Amino acid sequence: MYDLLLKGGRVYDGSAMPSFNGDIGVAGGRIVDIGRLNGSAKRTLKVDGLAVAPGFIDPHTHLDAQLLWDPLGTSSCFHGVTSAVVGNCGLSLAPCKPEGREAVVKSFVRVEAISRKVLEEGIEWKWVSTSEYLNVLGSRLGINVAALIGHIAVRHYVMGEDAVEREAMPDEIAQMQRLVRGGMEAGAVGFSTNQNPRHMREDGKPVASRLATNEELLALLQVLGDMNAGVVQLSGGGVDARGRIAYASQLARATGRPVLWQSISHSWTRPDHWRGMLESTAEVFCNEGLPIYAMTQAKPFENRYTLLDAQCFDEFPTWRAAMFMPVEQRQKIFADNQARQKMRAELNDPAPSVFPKRWDVVYVDYASLPKNKCLEGRTVQEIARSVGKEEMDAFLDLALEENLETRFCHVTTQGDPKAVCEILKNPFVMVGQSDAGAHMGYDARFGYCTTFLGRWVRDYGIMSLEEAVSKLTFQVASVFGLQDRGLLRPGLAADIAVFDPATINTVAPEYVRDLPGNERRMIQRATGVHHTLVNGQVVIENGAATGAYPGQVLRNTPPQH
Repeated sequence: MYDLLLKGGRVYDGSAMPSFNGDIGVAGGRIVDIGRLNGSAKRTLKVDGLAVAPGFIDPHTHLDAQLLWDPLGTSSCFHGVTSAVVGNCGLSLAPCKPEGREAVVKSFVRVEAISRKVLEEGIEWKWVSTSEYLNVLGSRLGINVAALIGHIAVRHYVMGEDAVEREAMPDEIAQMQRLVRGGMEAGAVGFSTNQNPRHMREDGKPVASRLATNEELLALLQVLGDMNAGVVQLSGGGVDARGRIAYASQLARATGRPVLWQSISHSWTRPDHWRGMLESTAEVFCNEGLPIYAMTQAKPFENRYTLLDAQCFDEFPTWRAAMFMPVEQRQKIFADNQARQKMRAELNDPAPSVFPKRWDVVYVDYASLPKNKCLEGRTVQEIARSVGKEEMDAFLDLALEENLETRFCHVTTQGDPKAVCEILKNPFVMVGQSDAGAHMGYDARFGYCTTFLGRWVRDYGIMSLEEAVSKLTFQVASVFGLQDRGLLRPGLAADIAVFDPATINTVAPEYVRDLPGNERRMIQRATGVHHTLVNGQVVIENGAATGAYPGQVLRNTPPQH
């Protein structure tokens, strides 16, 4: 007898082979049979006319803390995600000594824009080592999780606060190597680092991994090479497209391990930049056969912010200095004409930046004063023209009038549909980068996979549904070495997403207060996702949690010698 029988669906098995009509029998958390099945089952799901696919694997999240109080990883689970990778961008919660917790929190607060109050109230520190953290995490999970070892945590563990002040000594590098090896032996699926020059701590100091020399990083990654296990996840590194790709290539060449780097996307300040990045990545694959993969997002990054919390101006010295000031002093700077001249000059610099430098794509998302509600949905350019002001002045004046509580929004990346189509269908690009668990007040990109399948695959027709499912499942599992996930095959884990190809998509994000400390965040639900199964149990049914928590920590198993 089956524990569960999915009857009458169309099977997209993750291999990219043609789909077929068939049933799937599940028992003991695994797929037992696929085909025309007539056996009895404890429960039968009639899925006629629906797609039955492997559960989607999110390769880039920051759910490290959230899973401790929200084991389903909402809202990811609503979009058919059954497994998530944490510890990206050099940021992990382990290894971490008690005296190092504050340093780790400072990095999460600023880089991932997670409220300090949320972290302090939501995390009950019960670990020091990576092994202990994985055991705590695995005690109650709704979805599966795989973890990377974060370079920032490793540096702080060995060097304390010196990690943000200086290079490491040879004996310290040796200690870090032992930590990485211990983490990999405990089941981590790789190592992540962060050389992004924009990433700093809450106190304005650079994140610890930015102080690492190339020799230090290569020494730590050599542990993965020697073990012939794990992936390298790279945030930053290299000042331009070819520089970043060359850097990723160097790491792949030295270790023989897959390297995931960030990221290829369309940007308004560099509208054709993505073309060169795709070409350079293809050259590396074709000429050397190095396994480097770019990350990308299927959803535009809709950055929502006020001048109380914005990070999108960090590249501009005057703006950045103001944002680190107390609010009262910040307001005086924004009102000062001399400061505005410097701020305007920085925005007029033609150098590429994260901020789009186009006021026609920046709009008012929320106005705090009743008399300004009519401005919601209008661009800063439109508002400036209506009041006869220069655009930046109109932007700052409105924010000052509302005590910096005006919420603005702009699309940072993936704003050009033609560019996005070309990026998403490229074979060297991994679709993911949801950043789930981070930037909770700014954006919600949980639905990258439902957007991918709905908007881009169905509506734009960029590839077959078979290829698309494979890109979200088997390809990710292959790179991360998750050997029993990503395919629908007898004997493999029964992680399954059941959806309607005709209706699958995301819905608009919404604000809720469900974080520790009653803090607010953005969530995002899906349409067309009927069932999400994790290890053979239904965890989400028609958009609602069932109360089942069958998730597991997915552990790397290094080859035995």
